[in-house]
Amino acid sequence: MLAAQFDPDFTKNAFRNYLKEFYAEHSRQMKFCGNTPELFGEWKDSARQRVLELLSIDHLPVKTPEIQIIDEVRYDNYTMQKIQYQTLPELVVPAYLFIPENCSSPLPTLLCPPGHGNGINQVIEEEGAYYKYPHAFAAAGYIALVPEHISFGERSASGHGECGFDHEALNLLGSTVIGYRMWELQRSLDILESLPQVDSNRIGCAGLSLGGEMTLYLAACDPRIKVACVSCFLTSFKGTFLKEPHCTCGYVPKMARDFEHADIASLIAPNPLMIQAGTLDPQFLAEDATEAYTELSELYQMLDVTDLVTLDIFEGGHEFHLDSALAWFEKWFRQ
Repeated sequence: MLAAQFDPDFTKNAFRNYLKEFYAEHSRQMKFCGNTPELFGEWKDSARQRVLELLSIDHLPVKTPEIQIIDEVRYDNYTMQKIQYQTLPELVVPAYLFIPENCSSPLPTLLCPPGHGNGINQVIEEEGAYYKYPHAFAAAGYIALVPEHISFGERSASGHGECGFDHEALNLLGSTVIGYRMWELQRSLDILESLPQVDSNRIGCAGLSLGGEMTLYLAACDPRIKVACVSCFLTSFKGTFLKEPHCTCGYVPKMARDFEHADIASLIAPNPLMIQAGTLDPQFLAEDATEAYTELSELYQMLDVTDLVTLDIFEGGHEFHLDSALAWFEKWFRQ
């Protein structure tokens, strides 16, 4: 043992090894261990309440914001409006709202939370990982809303994202930036429900990376999300944020003591859930997504709704797999 103390590799890895042991002994204290739908229902209520406690947003008000239209662009069969709305006296959310032409009846709707980077503009304008998916859904006849997160895009003073500072500042103040972002997404749902074009029984959420994380938490905590697609995020804390350095956005204090990704996703059941993972994604690994899916599929099987959860492993990297996501929502919203 004395020799090991002077082994450079042992010294460098000692704390990482300790964290692995700590995780193995103390993680997932709120994992569902029952075997009946009745027990799951009881667990779901308490587990959802615990997630909300850890997000620490009970001090925030519940009030539907009023929207202001800033600009409008017309496409062949839909209109894109630049809007903004106020969630708190100090907080204004820029967003893009897509509305198909000739809405004769309420339409299915998609909430599209962005990932890291250039905020809402990267989702609707830039070629690359998002494939402009709100445009594709609008062209297919969906209302779509793309709201700007705290810390990014038009809400970043530096223009490069300030998630680290916002995370740490809110932790010092007893809350979480993930909680604030989810709370703002809930206010986005309030806005969508107030629109006559929106079918409130057909609201879904789909996002990539941080957008996938926010989709996971929102669909787990707010039953108004009827169908979800988590792209390139739903793997495990063990395989990502507890394995190597990541952005602070994935760190909610004490969350991994009580839950794994699969446990949070269990709160979505029995609603339809698609998990996407790219074979070339270097950080959110397809094999970890497969492990989470296997666990979730057992839960969905116990609930007798096996076809409501699916795993989409695609040839690609950290990107949104548009075709399969669109087919998933069409399957559940066009029946």
